Amino acid sequence: MISKTDLNKIYEWGLKTTFPLKLAPTTKGYTNKDIFICGLKFVRKNVNIRKNLMDEEIYNILNDDNILYATYTIFQAGTILTPHLDPNVYREKYKRVQIPLRIPDKEKCFMTWIDYKKIYWESGVTQVFPVMDYVHEGHNLSDKPMDFIFLDVKIDTEIEGN
Repeated sequence: MISKTDLNKIYEWGLKTTFPLKLAPTTKGYTNKDIFICGLKFVRKNVNIRKNLMDEEIYNILNDDNILYATYTIFQAGTILTPHLDPNVYREKYKRVQIPLRIPDKEKCFMTWIDYKKIYWESGVTQVFPVMDYVHEGHNLSDKPMDFIFLDVKIDTEIEGN
């Protein structure tokens, strides 16, 4: 299980950390703006964690075998992610834990989910979605960037409070 305390620690750490960014690889038509990321953990054949960016406490949280991937992501003002399913890139199904760090306008920053239901992001309020199972899209219609830490976790991982 990933505890609410762990998620709050990641949130607080994310707010005070400066992440080295690179352009995210995206497919043509996925988004109208460039997306920038900083990979924090990758699980493929080996486990790679960017320990130089984190203290021991955050490292120990991210080192959990249930966490397959972790990234810091920033979406520029006006970014729209078109309807999509996230790809099956791991050996097992996963869900995405979204930890919004800075959401400039919660009325203009949202996901459109099943049946066009809008789910609004709010700084510090974690949400969990089965992003590989349902078509969804994301919007930052504000005039400022928004940023997140995303965790891809094994589908059966319990997330406290969700």
